[in-house]
Amino acid sequence: MTDEEFREKYGRDPVKPGQHTQVKVYWDRIAIALVLLILLIFGIVKGIMAIAGAIKGSDDSSSVTEAAAAAEEDDLSQAEPEVKEPQQYQFIVCLDPGHGGEDGGATDSTGKRWEKDDTFNMCNKVKEYLEAKGVTVAMTRDTDVLLSLEEICVNANNSKADLFVSIHRNSAEKRFKGVEIWVNNHEPEADTLLASNILTALDRVGINENRNVNYGFIGEPQSNYQVNRQTHMPSCLVELGFITNDKDNELLDKNFDAYAEGIADAVIKTAKELGIVAEDGSRLHEGQYLSTKPQWDPETDTYHTENGDTVFADAIDPNAEDKNLKREDITTTTAAEAIPPEDDAQAADDGTVG
Repeated sequence: MTDEEFREKYGRDPVKPGQHTQVKVYWDRIAIALVLLILLIFGIVKGIMAIAGAIKGSDDSSSVTEAAAAAEEDDLSQAEPEVKEPQQYQFIVCLDPGHGGEDGGATDSTGKRWEKDDTFNMCNKVKEYLEAKGVTVAMTRDTDVLLSLEEICVNANNSKADLFVSIHRNSAEKRFKGVEIWVNNHEPEADTLLASNILTALDRVGINENRNVNYGFIGEPQSNYQVNRQTHMPSCLVELGFITNDKDNELLDKNFDAYAEGIADAVIKTAKELGIVAEDGSRLHEGQYLSTKPQWDPETDTYHTENGDTVFADAIDPNAEDKNLKREDITTTTAAEAIPPEDDAQAADDGTVG
C-alpha cells in the first residue's frame, strides 16, 4: 500500500520503522487538574481534622462537666446547708385605730372621707408589716365598732403589749397641716423615744409639715389624752396629718404603704433601743415592758409612780420641776378642770380631741 493510499484510508501518514511521532501536550489542562487534585486533598485533610477535633472537644467538655459536677458535689457534702429564716421579733404591739362605729371622727370638706376609715386602714397595714417580721400585734378594735376610751385602754392593757400606738387624723381650718405626735405630759423617755422614732420615719417619707412631739393634751398641757394616761406601756397618739387639708390627704394616699412601713420600722427600732429585743429579734426584757409614767389602777381609778406614790396623773404642769405632784399638793387645778372639755375652743381650732 502506497503512502497515498494509506493517507486516503486512515487520514494520516504512515509511521515507518525508526520514525517518531510528535505528540501535542495540553499544559493548561494539566495545571487545572493538578489544582483540583490539591484542593481535593486539602479538603479531605481539613474534613478529617474537623471530625477529629469535634470528637476530642466532646470528650474534653464531658470531662470538664463531670469534674465540675464532682467538685460541686464535694463542696455541698462538706458545707452545711444555709437556711435563712425570716427575722422574728419577740415582742407585742397594740395598735389603736381612732374612733369607729357611729363615731366617725373628723371628716374632710366633702363629708365623704372619715377619720375612722383612714385610721383603721392604716393600722391594718402597719399590722401587716409588723406581723411579716414576727411581731405579735393586738388591735383595740378589728371591726368598725365604737369603743369607749376606757374600753380601749383596758383592751390595750389586757394585751400585755410592750408598746402602744394610737392613730388619728387631725382636724382644723384648712391652713393647718402636718403630722404631730402626743405623749404623756410626764415626758417619759420610752414614750418620747417611740414618738420621735415614728415622727422621724414619717418625715423621712415626706410629710406636709413636722409639728413635733408634744406633751399633754392640745390646748391643755396639764391634761393627757386618755390613751396616753391609762395605758401601762410606752404609748403615743399619732395625728397623721389633717383630714381637713387637701395636701395632707394627698400625701397620705400617695405614701400610704410607705407611711405604714415607716411606722412599723420605727416600732421595731424602738423595741431594740429600749432593750425589749436584741438585734436578732430575740427577747431580752423579762415580762411586759412598762412606761415610767404614772400607772393607772382601773379599780381605784388612781395613778401610781414607780416609787408607789399616788398622783393625780392629769393635773401635772409639764414644766414643773417636780412632775410627781401628789393629789393633795395640787391646789390650782381641780379634777374636773383636768378633764379636757369635749368642745374645747382651742382644740376645735387646732386639732381633734383624742
